[in-house]
Amino acid sequence: MKRRLTAYAFILLLSGTAFIQFQLDSRTNYFAVRDVFVTLPSAQSLRILSFGYQNLVADMLFLWSIQFYSTYNLRNSYDYIEQIFSTITDITPAYKDPYIVGALIMVYEKRDVEMALRLLDKASRRLPDEWMFDLDAGFYAQKFLRDVDRARFFYERASGKPGAPSFLKRNAAHMLYLKNDLQVAYQIWSEIFREACTDLEKNSSFNHLYQIKSEMDRQFLNGKIERFRAMFGRFPRTLNELSRGGILGAGAIPKDFSGRNYNYDARTGKVSARKEFRWKRYS
Repeated sequence: MKRRLTAYAFILLLSGTAFIQFQLDSRTNYFAVRDVFVTLPSAQSLRILSFGYQNLVADMLFLWSIQFYSTYNLRNSYDYIEQIFSTITDITPAYKDPYIVGALIMVYEKRDVEMALRLLDKASRRLPDEWMFDLDAGFYAQKFLRDVDRARFFYERASGKPGAPSFLKRNAAHMLYLKNDLQVAYQIWSEIFREACTDLEKNSSFNHLYQIKSEMDRQFLNGKIERFRAMFGRFPRTLNELSRGGILGAGAIPKDFSGRNYNYDARTGKVSARKEFRWKRYS
């Protein structure tokens, strides 16, 4: 009899709870746009309160954060994003996913690249053997900030880490080219060309050396052509004519990286390479 009464009481309690929840749900618009307030204990407190299960606590917070930032009717959720991912990564500094996902949300949702770079730099310093954080930071700095100096810094730091893929060194060298530091870029790409082990590395470095040399040679030849024009009142008919008046010594006309002559238009005085890679236009 007592057991039956207990069962009835449990069913009654469950029914009452369901009724209250139904009344609450019917009066609440969960999808209405609204503000939220988020506060978290410090990472140190959460580690203590986890009783040794800090990895579990960090994982639960991370899963909650993904759900939280998938709820788009919260107006001010991004006010707390740095605090949330800072806390998660402070609980378990070696937990990689929150750095990557947190930076993604900061860049593509909050549109705060600087915040993402702070988080990724934190990851790189705490996990010094991992190159992926610097790769992401370099990409964000290059694509969204157009900051080739910072992108180069991140790519170079990534390239020096254990197991880093070879393209990271190429990315860093490409940033020098985009900055128009042609002499240094040419030196680094020459090293990459000499050390290339695959066709991809060889072709990539060859193309960069071809483009960089053609830009440097055009600058050099344009100066000589203008000097010729000042002296003779016209453009030279051929580049070989630059040897007149001692403007260029015999055989001093540069060739492209393939060893072929540059194209020259005597009507406009323009020098051009046989092929051109328009990386600066699309960077």
